Amino acid sequence: MQSLGLLIHNVSHLLKREFERVARPHGLTLLQWRVLGHLSREDGLTQTVLGARLESSPMTISDVVERLEAAGLVAREVDPSDSRAKIVRITIEARGLVEKMRDVAAEVYERALDGIEEADRAAMDRALTRIASNLEDTKTRKDKVA
Repeated sequence: MQSLGLLIHNVSHLLKREFERVARPHGLTLLQWRVLGHLSREDGLTQTVLGARLESSPMTISDVVERLEAAGLVAREVDPSDSRAKIVRITIEARGLVEKMRDVAAEVYERALDGIEEADRAAMDRALTRIASNLEDTKTRKDKVA
């Protein structure tokens, strides 16, 4: 039996690879797709907030947003409360692409979960959610001690 950590890593890697493959024909990288996804749910985030949520460096997020802006998928504006910060907004053109990508993502997940009964899917979801929660709790406790 594979170790849990290795299994989670391998599944994550395979999903990432598949998402990159299906995003490519739409002219997106996985990180660009994730930025658009966040903005479609909560528009008007700063690049700093986007970077924190996506666990990406400021330089990486700046590059991704610049490419999305050049493609007409986002627009940047100066934050009125901090002239050094940029607020990123999704464009109307990008909203249609996001809907297509959500359908593509659903197909990827459905392929990944093919042959797994609904009850097993629910149990897996609960278990992985609990693992994530346990590890977040550990991080929070460690941060408080440090």
